Amino acid sequence: MLTLQAPDVGDRAAQRLAGFPGFLRANGFAIGGADAVEVLQAAQRIDVLDQNVLRWSLQALLCGRRDEWHRFNELFDAWFLPANKWQRPERRGPNAEGLSGDRSASHPREGDAANDDDDKGSQRRDTASRQDVLSSADFRDLVAREHTLDIEALMRRFALRLKHIQLRREAHALHGRRLDLRTTIRRSVASGGTPFHLAWKNHRRVRPRIVLLIDVSRSMAAYSFFYLRLARALGAELTDVHSFIFHTRVTAVTRALHDPDPWRAQEQLHLIAQGWAGGTRIGESLAQFNREHAPRMVHSRTAVIVMSDGYDTGEPAQLSDALVQLRRRARRIVWLNPLCNRPGFAPVSQGMQAALPHLDLLAPGADLASIAAVLPGLIDALR
Repeated sequence: MLTLQAPDVGDRAAQRLAGFPGFLRANGFAIGGADAVEVLQAAQRIDVLDQNVLRWSLQALLCGRRDEWHRFNELFDAWFLPANKWQRPERRGPNAEGLSGDRSASHPREGDAANDDDDKGSQRRDTASRQDVLSSADFRDLVAREHTLDIEALMRRFALRLKHIQLRREAHALHGRRLDLRTTIRRSVASGGTPFHLAWKNHRRVRPRIVLLIDVSRSMAAYSFFYLRLARALGAELTDVHSFIFHTRVTAVTRALHDPDPWRAQEQLHLIAQGWAGGTRIGESLAQFNREHAPRMVHSRTAVIVMSDGYDTGEPAQLSDALVQLRRRARRIVWLNPLCNRPGFAPVSQGMQAALPHLDLLAPGADLASIAAVLPGLIDALR
């Protein structure tokens, strides 16, 4: 529900309402400056404390095209709804039930041994099918607790596969030696310039690094929960992964995610994210990252992965400038946008338009299968 104090639209509510048309215009809507006045006039006539009434009224007032009508609810939520809420996780005891909640699955009855092989084969097929469904399911649809636990287990297995890929790449790269030409020439002086004694040097390599920048703003509430768990899984398996969350500022969360106690890690993230409000400012956040973290964090074999829907309330020029600076340091900049999976999506928002010229890849990120299609190739590119 909207946190307005009176139906006659107070000063803060009026500012919020008046800024909404500009936010829509920045995201591709055909809206003029006079629409802010019409929004305030409409708010005076309706019950602004009723979220649905306000939503339907503004949708009818401000949407002039079909694509605008379909995108309106998402933008309305991003602008008006409360910030992403973090909840203390329910602690599972040592005797907690399995994912299905059925204790009998781990205690077969006598007389069932004859059907064990058939049952095991069926279970394997069911498990594989369930994993396929979960990996391709949109994160926003995974609302049941058992879904969350299952998808986190899939993330850990995926991170382990990436670890094996990385280790194979590094082992292949370390084969052989390189000729140390300078030392060889210096040694050849004693023999009249003939290089009788060749000098060799080992192939020095900088370890690949992945930097995750995760949008935890209001509009990303359905996805940031899973992105943080993916970051935790990647950090547990890969050797050089650094994670940051951003909303109106950037905060490092690598240490919290590496805490061996997942419940304590969740509580730390809760404290870090608590109290954030306002619209997403991606450009300001990336500029802060460039000032405070990039000089020591980003090098020539670093992949920076931005996980965001691209809804930015800041200046597009600032986002563009921040990405230009980041490109000078990083090997790859990838943007995972969970909206890319949706039919008819086009990166028409002001933030995405500012970012696109500076990205190596814009890819879907609404489900684990989409992310799994991107990261192996990204690690390969960091060789």
